Amino acid sequence: MAAHTPATAFVTGADGFIGRALVEVLLARGHQVFGLVPSIEAAHHLRAIGAVPVVGNLLETGRWQDEAAADWVFHLPPHPVGAQRVTGQRAAAIARERVLVDGHLLDAVADGPTRRIVYVADTSCYEAIGPRPITEDEPFRPSAWGRCLMPALERLDGYVAAGLPIVTAFPGWVYGDGSWFRQRIIEPVMAGRRVVQFGKHGALVSPIHVHDCAGAIAHLAERGEGGGRYFLVNSEPIRVHDFAETFARLAQRPLRVWRVPAAATRLLIGRLLADHIQRDAVFLNIRLRGTGFRFQYPTLEQGLQQVLGALHEQ
Repeated sequence: MAAHTPATAFVTGADGFIGRALVEVLLARGHQVFGLVPSIEAAHHLRAIGAVPVVGNLLETGRWQDEAAADWVFHLPPHPVGAQRVTGQRAAAIARERVLVDGHLLDAVADGPTRRIVYVADTSCYEAIGPRPITEDEPFRPSAWGRCLMPALERLDGYVAAGLPIVTAFPGWVYGDGSWFRQRIIEPVMAGRRVVQFGKHGALVSPIHVHDCAGAIAHLAERGEGGGRYFLVNSEPIRVHDFAETFARLAQRPLRVWRVPAAATRLLIGRLLADHIQRDAVFLNIRLRGTGFRFQYPTLEQGLQQVLGALHEQ
């Protein structure tokens, strides 16, 4: 891989699943990283790996406004899909807060020296599509969940039109040793507990390993086209149930399943999230690969072998 020119980078959500992986990628490439985190505890972790922590909240003024004036800004808004239940009222509140958070950050960097802003969005804005693979040029067809995120994405278009150097990244189902995958797949399989699966077969989706996702986000700061949209997904779609089945097989553990009927899923987690996790959504990565990005873990099998190897090293 060609050498990278050192840059300063400001990362929101630096304590999150993707954010932590992104910080590590940027540091490994020699960049100076300022990471926005909500607590002193999270700041200790960032400092330990070589980043500069900035404790703050994008909804409030603070030191983050100075540190955001970096060469590259990576905006990873919080992703509340892991919540137990999302009601229509909660979704409306999420939509309002997302617009405010984005506006505070983008207004703060609008007149600064930032060369590239990588905005990490949500593929649910495209999800009412079925199993047919699509490119980024497809018009938005948001799922019920995606509709609550559309106001922020529509407002983003105004910033692009005003000349902000924004690249929008749309990760697929991001898996790895953390977040939902650890909670819902790794821990129950390794402990011999039941894995909760919704529906009979699981939706057809496009996955990506968290290390590849972070690598692609960093790559887009250098190679992404301003105003462009990029799907961050592997080339091979899978069924959602393949996550648990493949992990259990590679770990040589029996897979015990608690299968929740589709109708009951809405009662457990709410209509918005139920539609999101049960809807086929397949995306093509032609545009990302066209920038020269190469995957470390191009298949689910390869990615889960890495996850297992990391578990054995702990």
